[in-house]
Amino acid sequence: MTSQAQAPENEATTVEPLVIGSTVNAAPVRSAWTAWMYVLDWYPNHYSREERKMLKKLDFFLLSFCSIMFFLKYLDQSNINNAYVSGMKEDLQLNGNQYSLFSTFYNVGYLVFQIPSMLILSRPGYARWFVPTCEVLWGILTFGQSRLSGASTIYATRFLLGVLETPVASGSLYILSSWYRPDELFKRAGVWYVSNNIGTMFGGYLQAAAYTNLNGVAGMAGWRWLFIIDGAITVPIALMGYFMFPGLPSSGKPYWLTPEQHAIARKRMEDEGVEVSKKFEKATVKAMLKRTLTHWHFYVAVLCYTFFLSSQYPNGQMAIWLKAQARAGYSWTIPQINTIPTAVSAVSVISCLIATSLCMLYPLWAIMSVIQAVTMFGIVCLLAWYIPDWLKFIAYFCTGFTAAVTPILVPWVNILMKDDAQARALTSGAMLTFGWAINAFYPIAVFPIIEGPQWTKGYAVEVVFVFMVWFLFMLGQYLQRREIQKAELTHRMDDEEAKADIDVQVETER
Repeated sequence: MTSQAQAPENEATTVEPLVIGSTVNAAPVRSAWTAWMYVLDWYPNHYSREERKMLKKLDFFLLSFCSIMFFLKYLDQSNINNAYVSGMKEDLQLNGNQYSLFSTFYNVGYLVFQIPSMLILSRPGYARWFVPTCEVLWGILTFGQSRLSGASTIYATRFLLGVLETPVASGSLYILSSWYRPDELFKRAGVWYVSNNIGTMFGGYLQAAAYTNLNGVAGMAGWRWLFIIDGAITVPIALMGYFMFPGLPSSGKPYWLTPEQHAIARKRMEDEGVEVSKKFEKATVKAMLKRTLTHWHFYVAVLCYTFFLSSQYPNGQMAIWLKAQARAGYSWTIPQINTIPTAVSAVSVISCLIATSLCMLYPLWAIMSVIQAVTMFGIVCLLAWYIPDWLKFIAYFCTGFTAAVTPILVPWVNILMKDDAQARALTSGAMLTFGWAINAFYPIAVFPIIEGPQWTKGYAVEVVFVFMVWFLFMLGQYLQRREIQKAELTHRMDDEEAKADIDVQVETER
């Protein structure tokens, strides 16, 4: 009897957060001159208490896990570059364009499995387990890189790593955009994305430490120890994914959310018009392809991201320039060659966090224009090449601004296609597939290692590509505004027709 008497009170406390929250209480309108003061407001006061709790849990479990795994992905990618300039080239007798082929084989594996990976990830039953499993296997393979014996073994491991790392990039943003509202997504995408720059920075420091302290220990070179350390970090964290990673909202309630908080999470996305991910049916393939391929979103997104992926190579290029200077008589040491380029990653971290934090306060087109203008300045300086060394350092640092493009472009595409989960997954996969398909041969054709560090042809192509990224993004912004205006006009006309019908009905009844 006591429990029955208390039921109405308990019911009121659990249902309340489903009604009172960010979807009901509108955010306060702020002036463009003072909006920047709220860039760190991650848990707004107009959210309900339960909604803020839910959001903090999402940040702690989902965002932190995705960020750490993205950090480890780029730690691994940067480590192959660091190992190359720290003795691997000489130990394995690598020559010619074999260095460029490391990226090519990785990219081939990445593009082959990208779309299948995204479609698997869009299925609620698989999403929760797919990502951690791939990451455990990737960590084990990272250990294996410590036993590399020649170019052929490097090619094989890089291909397999490309396959296993597919869910970490586009998959993470797909998952994040399934849990976070648009006004929450950009700044969290920024935090997620800078973890790759931190991974690149940390890789340089780690290689410098391995070379200094472990070179020759147990009869192994310092660059081999780097992969052992990397694997030892990756595997335990990947195993934690089975407990931290929630999959999709429709994958079921993760243990760290209460039933009420999970209901709030699903209701928020429903109110935002985000389609619930569901089982992928073969019968819907044709309809999905028609929906996706007959809209401009797919083509603008894929082209823009393809141009972007082929317009950024700052860290590896700077290390190769420093190594060339060392051979010419400069006093750069191997630890310095590994650590100095990490300043580019530091620029990337700062610019990315600032840009994405401002995205929901100021127009996206303005922020993207600033990013591309700074990047263009750096690339034009490198194209000129015969400039003072201090300006060349600044030029490399300016290219670090490219880090802010992905956490703006990809979430924007996910928001554009929020009403179609399968089309969103297909487009996200296609963006990386086509982008990495170009990257499979692009570095060899445009940035061959034998022409470095003065890649006149490569930087000339990058000038065009940086402009195309800006142009296509501006085109997408224009088309999006036109769609919104058309929808608003249609909505007003429907309202006017409905009102007219009501007036006619009232007159008739009189």
